[in-house]
Amino acid sequence: MSIRSQYISLLEQLVAIPSVSAKKENLPEAAQIIADAFQRLGAQVTYDDTYFAPFILAQFTSQVPNAKTLVIYNHYDVQPAEPLNAWQSDPWTLTARDGKLYGRGVDDDKGNLTARLSAVAEYLLENNNQLPINITFIVEGSEETASRHLKDYLDKYKDHISADLVIWESGGKNDQENIEIFGGNKGIVTFDLSVTTAASDLHSSLAAVVDSAAMRLSRAIASLFDENGNIAIPHFYDEVLPPNEREKELIQKLPLTRETLITQHGLKAPLYSDLSHSDLKETLYFQPTINIEGIISGYNGVGVKTILPAQATAKLESRLVPNMSPDLTLKRISDHLQAKGLSDVVVTKTLGQPGYRSDMSDPEILRVIDVAADYYHVTPVVIPTSPGTGPMAIIHEALHAPIASLGIGYAHTLDHAPNENVRLSDYDQHIDVIKSLIHNYRV
Repeated sequence: MSIRSQYISLLEQLVAIPSVSAKKENLPEAAQIIADAFQRLGAQVTYDDTYFAPFILAQFTSQVPNAKTLVIYNHYDVQPAEPLNAWQSDPWTLTARDGKLYGRGVDDDKGNLTARLSAVAEYLLENNNQLPINITFIVEGSEETASRHLKDYLDKYKDHISADLVIWESGGKNDQENIEIFGGNKGIVTFDLSVTTAASDLHSSLAAVVDSAAMRLSRAIASLFDENGNIAIPHFYDEVLPPNEREKELIQKLPLTRETLITQHGLKAPLYSDLSHSDLKETLYFQPTINIEGIISGYNGVGVKTILPAQATAKLESRLVPNMSPDLTLKRISDHLQAKGLSDVVVTKTLGQPGYRSDMSDPEILRVIDVAADYYHVTPVVIPTSPGTGPMAIIHEALHAPIASLGIGYAHTLDHAPNENVRLSDYDQHIDVIKSLIHNYRV
């Protein structure tokens, strides 16, 4: 069996484990399989289960004097697979179909991890078990739930980890089939808003004089924005770190257009950037957001029930750009609601982490760009920051090294959705790229 086939078998094992960190389920089982795989490959492995999601540190040491260190960050936890009836095959069974692999976590992030293990294994086999660079894998199990305790683990092992470059968990190709390299991501703070206006639901005839929980919650959420979709919370934007000229230049080179965004997602609502007459790309990548994840209140069954709902709750999130604090952001939201006379709307933090952007002119970032360009025979699409979220700031605070994100995905990978998939061709290409990056460090 080839090395790549061996690690596809490992991927099959991992996909079969529903390691959903939101439910705190099956995390040690997945972590132990990964730790065992590193040990078989000859790494020095630290397995730490101090917290609910075990942490794995796997280190491959070069014999080259003063060798640089490449850190590869991955995670083994996944999103829930629901709705299960929307999957064309069992989400917990790795399924090959039409040149693709399907299953929950096949891209995000178990497939990226096994591809990188394949790359290291092949390089060692082809180079007399010698590496030109130290390679350290950091693998956690709570990335999908704001990387709880990752900072604690990194603080614990700070004297044992250093880095000259970090390769991030995932990435891939855009809808024009060009490989993308990200250097950052947004932070996030998630929170609940809840309000209770009576001891129980009331007859709706009282609506003439009684405010309902549903109305007060709606009023609270509406107050967060102005008529153009700008966030209307005082001082919300004060700490926003604006992009520099290189970052603006890189973003403007992206193929994204207003028309393609609308067509791709079948958008019916107006774009905020249209309402505010702001630049679409700069708004998407460099501005913070507030979003409603869901609202629950009142009666939602068949027919009509004429009530004033006594309780209402909503789940919200705010995506943060570098220099914004999750806790300070949440305080400003709470202060704003107080000032609006909505002090009965309770704000409860659920998760939070800051954002981060690499310097895209750093020599190690340029190394990754050059390696990818040589392999794919086209200049990669270089993006200073992703509009999504991950624990880059936590990793950078611990390692003080630039971070580059690229991986096995493509435009229709469907991360977090039913029928998550990767193409085998992209999977194999990523193995080759990681091998090329390792080889690039040869003196």
